Amino acid sequence: MPPSFPFGGMENPCLTFVTPCLLAGDRSLADVIVHEICHSWFGNLVTNASWGDFWLNEGFTMYAQRRICKELYGEAYTSLEAATGRALLRQHMDNTGEDHPLNKLRVKIEPGVDPDDTYNETPYEKGFCFVSYLAHLTGDQSRFDAFLKAYVDKFKFRSVVAEDALEFYLDYFPDLKEKEVHKIKGLEFDSWLNVSGWPPYLPDLSPGQNLMKPAQQLADMWAAQCLDMAAINTVDIRQWKTYQTIYFLDNILERSPLPRGATEKLEEQYPHIVQSNNAELRLRWAQIVLQNQHEPGYQHVRAFLDSQGKQKYTLPVYRAMWNTSEGTKALATEIFSNTSHQLHINVRNYVRKILT
Repeated sequence: MPPSFPFGGMENPCLTFVTPCLLAGDRSLADVIVHEICHSWFGNLVTNASWGDFWLNEGFTMYAQRRICKELYGEAYTSLEAATGRALLRQHMDNTGEDHPLNKLRVKIEPGVDPDDTYNETPYEKGFCFVSYLAHLTGDQSRFDAFLKAYVDKFKFRSVVAEDALEFYLDYFPDLKEKEVHKIKGLEFDSWLNVSGWPPYLPDLSPGQNLMKPAQQLADMWAAQCLDMAAINTVDIRQWKTYQTIYFLDNILERSPLPRGATEKLEEQYPHIVQSNNAELRLRWAQIVLQNQHEPGYQHVRAFLDSQGKQKYTLPVYRAMWNTSEGTKALATEIFSNTSHQLHINVRNYVRKILT
């Protein structure tokens, strides 16, 4: 699709629309393609009956995506990718407050409300955590794989609500039904659906620790009051895979604003990040630039927002500009004035809301 296409991908039966931002040159963002193909089963063949149960589409699809990627890329790398998803959920809940009603899996959409306006990370990442919890309860991956196939076969060509899926789950696993796993205190299925906030169960991402730990340690070095460039220079991140670099930048963002002068050094040290065409890296560098009010980097922010109109990238950058300083507010107004005509009407309206 053209650069103004507002989504990463949009599944249609036998035809997927995707953003050109996926063309990173190294196939590093192919997990989005896996995601959209998984929607052939979870979303197209079996569909949520209402937008209030959108998590049925996205939670099951996120699980299927990561289940497939585990076979393709290994458990460590898939755990690392899931950690970046968890970081996005954390950012979203920090921005909205955990108790926000949109941070339930089952969302009540009032008459006249556009379901697009309820779109956020919760049905994806909290939904993934719930489906992972259902898999965890079975105690065996092959048992849960078989359940997913049976679920799709049972409800194919139908629209379902959460109760349909969860009742079928309990009927499929009578041993779990007998143990009343749906009523475990604090993990009740009803609470998963109807209580706002952070997921009460988080899948184990420790297989990714060998990839995450070096990224965390390097971020700690950059956040230190006295930069130890000799130690930093011993870590060659050019050898890292894309999601390890993304995870590193997420950790830098968490620690921002960095001590005085560190952002300039960071920019000098990693030109392959600053000059990258990978949209996931460009997004995070733009956020780091803004969080640290690194004015020489504002040209990067302008170029990134001028090059694409994907909602997931555009809105966080405008929020960062609007919430940082009067100078970055002025920058936001200037960039929007120059680029708004390129944006999809929905994204344009969401940016306007941020700027007012």
